[in-house]
Amino acid sequence: MGGGWGKSAALAARRMGAVTALGALLGLLVGGVGGRLAMMLLARLNPEATGVTSDDGFTMGQFTFSDTVNLLLLGTLLGVVGAGVYVLLRGLRIGPRWFQILCIGAGPAVVIGALIVHPDGVDFRLLEPTWLAIGLFVAIPGVYAALLTVYAERVLRPGGWWQRAPLALAAAPLVLWIGPAAPLLLVVTAGWVAREGLRRTRAGAVVLGHPALGWATRLGLAAIFTIALLDLARDTAELI
Repeated sequence: MGGGWGKSAALAARRMGAVTALGALLGLLVGGVGGRLAMMLLARLNPEATGVTSDDGFTMGQFTFSDTVNLLLLGTLLGVVGAGVYVLLRGLRIGPRWFQILCIGAGPAVVIGALIVHPDGVDFRLLEPTWLAIGLFVAIPGVYAALLTVYAERVLRPGGWWQRAPLALAAAPLVLWIGPAAPLLLVVTAGWVAREGLRRTRAGAVVLGHPALGWATRLGLAAIFTIALLDLARDTAELI
């Protein structure tokens, strides 16, 4: 069923290369540059916190070259990881385009926001106004994810550059996975191989094509979102 393994693998590599390039760029700009600007704003509003070590190991109010480079690299790396997650979940999109963008943006905003925002430590105890500090670090992953889905679907459209370019060039961004993000790439690759293998059998194609599988996955993601939302709301209420 479908084309050969080589053709399918080439198309998958092109898609993964395109989304990886976008994820890295948006991670650099939204997570790295945006995160640095958010820190600068909060430092300007809270001069008394200068010199305090944040929960992430950065020194508040001191913007050194090495810290900035580390933050940009971290943002890029997280952007690459986000690209892998997007590729895994891309097939679950439903509804009109605006609804897809809203859901894909809200999910990371809440889930990652729940991981970042906590009443322990110093970040959200010292930095005021508290609502602004929380809002900024919830907004960053949300903006990243929303922009990723907008531009990823544009570059992945049929006949786009990533499908026409030489395979080596289109897949070149995959080198960004070398390093800490490599295990996730292995997971994505293993998932693709398993899905492709199932798709090529009659029984597997029936299972993959059944709506219940997609809805079960969506319900699982909705449960994670709900738990994270309640956790974020609880921590926000305690901080504010």
